[in-house]
Amino acid sequence: MDNGAEDLSPTRVAGARRRERGNVPLKNENELLRHLADLSPVGIIQTDREGRFVYANAKWCQMTGYAQDGVIGRGWEEVVHPEDLEAMRDALARMQEYGVPFSMEFRYVRNGQEPIWVCSEAMELRDGQGRVVGYLGTATEITEVRRMREEVQRCSAELEARVRERMLEWEKMAMIVAASADAIVSSDMSGRIVSWNLAAEQIFGYIAQQMMGKTMMVITPEDRREEAEAIYQRVRKGERIDHFETVRLSRSGDQIDVAMSVFPLQDAGGVVTGTSAVIRDIREQKAAERRLRQLSGQLLRVQDEERRRLARELHDSTAQSLAALSVNLSLLSQHGDQLSEEKRASLLADSLTLADGVGRGLRTHAYLLHPPLLEECGLPAALRWLAEGFSKRSGIEVDLELPSTIERFDPERELTLFRVVQESLANVHRHTKSPSAHIRLEQRFDEISVEVRDEGGGTARMGEQPGVGIGGMRERLAQLGGSLIVSLNPSGSIIRARIPIL
Repeated sequence: MDNGAEDLSPTRVAGARRRERGNVPLKNENELLRHLADLSPVGIIQTDREGRFVYANAKWCQMTGYAQDGVIGRGWEEVVHPEDLEAMRDALARMQEYGVPFSMEFRYVRNGQEPIWVCSEAMELRDGQGRVVGYLGTATEITEVRRMREEVQRCSAELEARVRERMLEWEKMAMIVAASADAIVSSDMSGRIVSWNLAAEQIFGYIAQQMMGKTMMVITPEDRREEAEAIYQRVRKGERIDHFETVRLSRSGDQIDVAMSVFPLQDAGGVVTGTSAVIRDIREQKAAERRLRQLSGQLLRVQDEERRRLARELHDSTAQSLAALSVNLSLLSQHGDQLSEEKRASLLADSLTLADGVGRGLRTHAYLLHPPLLEECGLPAALRWLAEGFSKRSGIEVDLELPSTIERFDPERELTLFRVVQESLANVHRHTKSPSAHIRLEQRFDEISVEVRDEGGGTARMGEQPGVGIGGMRERLAQLGGSLIVSLNPSGSIIRARIPIL
């Protein structure tokens, strides 16, 4: 450090005051300022021209974990996080070259602890000739502030952006309101409606002329009026209410599920002059949620039924075969030397037959749960295997109509069509008395489709209250942009499924 650098902080900071006060001993004033710095709730440091520490107050040492005597003489780059060094150097260079004030957030590497975030400001120290002889800086810890800031930003960035955009772009508001699919309604401080956009007309059935000068209570059910009044009282006091779900009334008296955001309108001075509500019709969303809950409940019931069916089949076939196999092997093990050669050979042959039957049964169950042929050979081969196995188990003759050539599709589309055929054949077996079924797979230019026909006519339950099988097929196809059509008539039922080709 240049001569006199250690005296620069106290003397330069209090230079003007020292001249006004007259002959104040420099040593006493330095000590006083050092004590004041140590009592400061803000970290204070001083470095020489090369960036080496010549002073650090108690708060700075407490924040960073360094002792005062341990940091003196060290360079500032040793205590700054490596990822922040380049930004620090750039900020210091701008201050040195262009006089841009140094103010930035960065991390200190603490002694044996996690890094901390600080907000720091710095200034140059100059001697009597105006030469830079060092730097004086402050640091305030903001680790918790940054954590809270990032959490708030993460949780509300999207909503904040929408609200901020609507609040700031007043000149575009009229166009946005007119084109919005959400109802946007503005009221004055007395609650009288002053704007009612086209979407509000479409959702509630009232035209703007009918609603001007009236209050939102016109579309508020009796049992929701106290809730609505409490919300608007809060908004008139400057509070913003974001996305709460409630119920409103249409002109016809029907209840409408809506999601509302209500915020205050303020003038340039920040005085609340009215309120604005953005109202979204969520009837379709609520209906979809109800359908999903119903489908989930049905799915759980079908899963339980499928488990019971599988358990029964394993008990009635596999378990019985294993029991018989166990008896044969027990006889051979315990009395094999007492049996004739012919009897032993007969028991062994019977055991092999039983073991082979068990293996085939288990493979059938495994293939039905996840058909390996679908991945290995494609959809046509998997459908042939499914049809052959279904015919053997049910006695229903299955006729296949497959294209001579068909390209492979992504696994999700192939599996979805396979499950459609699998569920359709199961419905033929459960709900009809059809002696036969017909499967047709077809690929067109922009889609692939599958059709399953029977000659049994279906049942009222299958047509009027489709279970999780039909509902599940429809949902899976919809996720891929496809559709399902179920046709019932006296001569038989037809299930058609299609999926677009990407």
